Amino acid sequence: MMIKISLLAMLLVSLGGCKSDLDKVRGEFIDSCMSSGAGKAQCSCTMDKLQEHYGEKGLVAIDERGYPPMGFAEQVQVAAGQCR
Repeated sequence: MMIKISLLAMLLVSLGGCKSDLDKVRGEFIDSCMSSGAGKAQCSCTMDKLQEHYGEKGLVAIDERGYPPMGFAEQVQVAAGQCR
């Protein structure tokens, strides 16, 4: 029984590591967006619009750099406006 529990725990931990870089960026963005008072649907829509604009690789690169490119804040506002 203990072996089954250990195997299940290891499986769950390994599955948690299967998220793509974009999934991580998306989750962080939506969490941050929601903490500012927006709803999950609007935050998710905004992220979709940003992905359309920057692409998956672009968003991951922005996250890896640690700071947004010029015009990013304005693009977030445009994207959020399209999601209302």
